[in-house]
Amino acid sequence: MPGVDFNVLRTEIAMEQVLNQLDFKTTGRSGNQLHGPCPVHGSTSSTSRPFSVNVETGRYYCHKLGSKGNQLELWAAVHKLSIYDAAIDLCRAPGREVPQINRW
Repeated sequence: MPGVDFNVLRTEIAMEQVLNQLDFKTTGRSGNQLHGPCPVHGSTSSTSRPFSVNVETGRYYCHKLGSKGNQLELWAAVHKLSIYDAAIDLCRAPGREVPQINRW
């Protein structure tokens, strides 16, 4: 199994791209902070705000579950995948190459 360069992946795929692929609907904004229904636990209320994401830092937090992390960890949590499998899946969605690690 080849290694994935997670640092390159996190640099190349922005949080906004992941939110778009997850069809995230913002219910509020405060500066760089977006709020809305949580894609991790699947809240669907149009007024729900248990999920927040800072688009500048690329970090999310679900206030109900305590789930938090970067865009790769968000993709893994939503799809219930390991980080490795989430990286492969996240690259496949837009048809991009998986960045391989070259430092062994």
